Order: sequence, then structure tokens, then C-alpha cells
Amino acid sequence: MALKKYLTVLISAVMLFGMVGCNEINQTPPRIYENTEVPAITSTEPISASAVTTVSVTTTAELTGPKFEQIPLHVPDISTEEAELICQAEDQPLPASFKTMNEKPDYTGSGYISGLSGELNNTFIFNAEIPSSQHYDISVVACAEEGAECTVFVNDEETANITIESSDRFISATIPGIYMETGTNKISIQQVSGDMLLDCIEIHNNISLEPDTFISAVPVNENASSETKTLLQFLCDNYGKAIISGQQVSDSSNSEIARIFTSTGKYPAIRFADMYLYSLNGGSSAKQEIVNSAVEWSKSGGITGLMWHWFAPVGESGKLEESEQFSLSSAVTFEDIACLTPLEIENLEKKSEISKECAAIIEDIDSVSEGLKELKNAGVPVLWHPLHQGGDDSYWWNSSGSDVYCWLWDLLYKRMTEYHKLDNLLWVWSGTDEDYLPYSSEYDIAAADIYLEENETFGSGYESYYALQNMTDGKLIALSECSSLPDITSAFRDGSVWSYFGLWYEPYLEQEDNQFVDTETLIRIYNSEGVLTRDDYIEYCSQSKTSVTTDESIIE
Repeated sequence: MALKKYLTVLISAVMLFGMVGCNEINQTPPRIYENTEVPAITSTEPISASAVTTVSVTTTAELTGPKFEQIPLHVPDISTEEAELICQAEDQPLPASFKTMNEKPDYTGSGYISGLSGELNNTFIFNAEIPSSQHYDISVVACAEEGAECTVFVNDEETANITIESSDRFISATIPGIYMETGTNKISIQQVSGDMLLDCIEIHNNISLEPDTFISAVPVNENASSETKTLLQFLCDNYGKAIISGQQVSDSSNSEIARIFTSTGKYPAIRFADMYLYSLNGGSSAKQEIVNSAVEWSKSGGITGLMWHWFAPVGESGKLEESEQFSLSSAVTFEDIACLTPLEIENLEKKSEISKECAAIIEDIDSVSEGLKELKNAGVPVLWHPLHQGGDDSYWWNSSGSDVYCWLWDLLYKRMTEYHKLDNLLWVWSGTDEDYLPYSSEYDIAAADIYLEENETFGSGYESYYALQNMTDGKLIALSECSSLPDITSAFRDGSVWSYFGLWYEPYLEQEDNQFVDTETLIRIYNSEGVLTRDDYIEYCSQSKTSVTTDESIIE
């Protein structure tokens, strides 16, 4: 498992990611330019807003794609057995640069070894005899008096980067849930910086990877529409059984979806787009295209997902990051404003009972709500993903701390749900820090945004999956944004069967031979029996209507 992009391990008595207490997930946002003259939030080049008005909604009905046989899952049989192995460093074959020592008082076995040096970037290897194919926790017991860093490999795959804090004693760090098969497994410790004394590694059978697949299919909005309830039921019915495919589009031309279909013969179940043009301070009249294309996608049988790169309501136009001209903390009020009319908001601002920043936030929420209301009227349920990457410092809504972020989420939820009566939204929260979690009654789905470097393997992403599950008890866990796709077999093996994934567009789906997601990967993912596409959702909705009709006839 290539986990190094997820894990930074601190040598301590607490397990990584807090499998006994987690509060952070490592997430990285896509590269986004501040230029407001763009038809889609993009990471490459600005395009004039006027260009958007000439883009028509493109349906995919006339496309033709190849046909592939369904690719079966080959998930290894896992039989959990009790295991408690200790591999002493001094008992392993010692390269010339290493030697056995026993001067420190708190080692185990007959000693410990020295020689791991950041200056040499050298490696020490353990050969561990693993009794059964299952998931294990690997604890590294080491000492670094002046601090050190190293990388752990399991069978030559990067597993974790370890930062060892300064200490004159041997202490332990546990890397949870590493899958190893019966027989000899090679566990390597490669020094990156500093010098380290290595006592042993301890290997125990893992008991923390327990996916919670029994999620209530009741939306947090008790007035949710029937279409919204059906969508949530679809997510819950398939949770832990399959991953629902999704693709972020750059504009209403749907070029990314077209490429997926012509490559794989399948459409993603979810089309993700961005409501950023509804921001009053930097948006555009071309915003109608966002709604029109979402309606067209829904008519074709697909699921609509929408996020909001919300431009700062005051100050520099099109600003996503914190600005000297706008501070979210200055918008906070103890007034109960969520359900006030625009005139009442205006009067409060005139009397200086709320700030201009607060009034501007309400105006923006009302603006984006109008677009979402059109979707409600069209019967389109939406996976609604606002204020994304809570706890990350990339966006202005995180700039004033967790309390202010949660105030904004609460205001957004109540104004949209209670004032605008938007009953077509399933609320998706993504974040890196549990301090930024909204009230459990104000979001339906917890999600991670994970961006890797070129040619980095995603694996199953189980580390982020379980960290989110631990933070957000009883919620669906989804992969709202990603630069590469999960390995489906690994995801099922590790119990990290994400509810859905949402692949970002350029540069991650830029061309057939790109270094993030190539055509071969797309074919393998979209034709896997562990992945659901638009056809599966269409079939599900058809069966749901048949079931409802049958039930009603019985009642009559």
C-alpha cells in the first residue's frame, strides 16, 4: 500500500490518525486561480466570462463508446487471527554500517542497533514471518535524541513517513491496518534525516478497521423531497457494496464526461459542477448555464453534485483566499438573521446592528439559493458541497477559525433549509479537522478531498476513510474530490468502500496518457463490478418507482 501521501507519523504512544482519537486528515486542494474571468474554476488558464455565454449545454445522447466485459473483483480472503510478533533489530542480518549496542536502559531483547543515518540515507531491513493474510498494526520502537525522520516500506512499497521527536528513551509509533500476506514480508526503515537507534518492530493483528456500513437513510432535513430521499436511499443501499462513480466538469460542454464514455463505454453516475458564478462579488450572468446543464444531466438519468467556490462577498472581486479587505470574523453576529427578509437584513445593516460583511454573506446565500431553487422546482436532488475543506487554510471561510466557520455553516444551512425551503439538498461536509465539523444535524455526508502528485498510487485511501469515520460517527464517507482514483480491489480489501468518488478535471483528466488517470485506469474503474455508473442509478430509480407503484396498489 502506497500510503506515504496520507501519513505523517509521530513516534508516540498514540496510534496514527488517532484510531483511538483522531482529529485531522491530510487533504490538499486543487490549484485554483483567483482570476474571475473564467467559465469554470480551473487550474490552468483564464477564459473570459463572455465565453461562457456562448457555450451550450451538451447532451451525451449521440456519443458512441466501446463495450467491455465487466471486470470481476478479486478480493483476497481475510481470516483474522491473533498475532503478536516482535522482530528484534539485533537479530536481523546487520550490514557493515550497523552495530549492536546495549547502553540505554529501556531496550527490549538483547540490545538495539545504531547506524541509521540521515546523512547516509541508509536502510535497515526486517524479515517478518507473517502467520496469516490479514491487516496488521506495525509499531516501530526507536530513539532519536536530536530528532529524526525516516520512511517505512512494506514489501518495497512506501507505507509511512515517520517524524521522530527528540527523546533519550525508546518510544513507539503504530501504523495501523497494513495488509500483509502469509509468509515472509520485508519491512524496511529508510533514514531521511537525523540519526536513529532502532530497537524492534512489533506486529499485531489489526482490530480498528471496522467499516460502519449501517447508515440511516434519513436526511438531516426532515422536509426533504421524495427525490432527495430516493437519492440518499440509493447511497445507503450501496454503501459498502459498491463505489459510485463521479466526475467534476469544467463547464457545461461536459467534455470530461464525453471522454469517459468514449473511453469506457460508461457514464459516471454523478456529474459534479461548481456554483461559483452565483457569487455576487465576481460572478457572472452566465450562471444560468450551470443550472441548465444540471437539469439536462438529471433528465438523462444522472445524479447532480454541486460545490461552491464562493468568492469573498466583500473586497477584491473573485478572491477565494483570506483578504485584508474581508474578514469573516467581522461578519459574525449573535442576531438571529437566518430567516429574515432582505429588507429586514438591510435595516439591521443601516442601524449597524450587523456589519456590511454579514449583509453581503446573506445576499450571496440568497443568490446561490435562487439557482438551487430552480433545481428544486425541476425535481433535481443535489449533493450539495459548500464550504469545502473545512480546516484547510486555502479559503476565506476557514480564515477566522473553527467557531466562525461553524457559525457560517449553521447560517448557510438554516437560511437555505428554513428560509428558502430548499428540500432538494443532501449536505456534504469535507474537512481536515474535527473542530470544523458542523452540527451532526446539519450534514448528511462526510467527505475527503485528496490530491496526489503525478504517478502516485492512490491505493484504497483507507487511512483517510477511517479517520473521517472516526470523526463523523454514523455518516456516509465519500471521496468528494481527488486527483487519481482508488484501487477498487484494495478498497474492498481494506473495508474503505467510499460511497462515491469525484475526480477533478484538468490536469487529472486532461489527455489519454496523463500521469494521473490514464485511459487504461478509466476502463478498469468504470467496468469494475465494484463501481456503479449512471445506468445503475437509472435502473435503481426505475425499480424504486415500480416498488412504490406496487405498494400503492396494495394500499388501494
